[in-house]
Amino acid sequence: MNTFVWNITVNKQYISLENLNFDFIKNNWWNWNIVLFIFWETKLKTSDELLKMLEEKVWGLEDYDISISTEDKIELIPFDYEEWIYEIASFEWENINFEEIRNRFIETDIVFSIREAENSEKFWNKVIKVDFVY
Repeated sequence: MNTFVWNITVNKQYISLENLNFDFIKNNWWNWNIVLFIFWETKLKTSDELLKMLEEKVWGLEDYDISISTEDKIELIPFDYEEWIYEIASFEWENINFEEIRNRFIETDIVFSIREAENSEKFWNKVIKVDFVY
């Protein structure tokens, strides 16, 4: 099984949360969009496969950021997450190191996951994302 973590932004009028058969934390964002932080295990092997599966279940996909263990480093730090609030922080630099970010946040009790992301499109820097749930 592969682990995935992603956050997606969808248009409120097009989403039915009952179609999503995995864990997620919902944040209302603006007046017309919802941000979902989704995590689970899957037999799928690529982020493209995950995205295709999501597009079949959700219409109105506005934006997404997918990390999957077959393509990226991911560390989940599980705890009780029901009814909590989700936020994300991105660390970007050409020489940023996953282990350094991991060591900085691993003891923090509001961190849910630490993950590598795709290089930034603007500057081609490495990007490490830390997902907070509090």
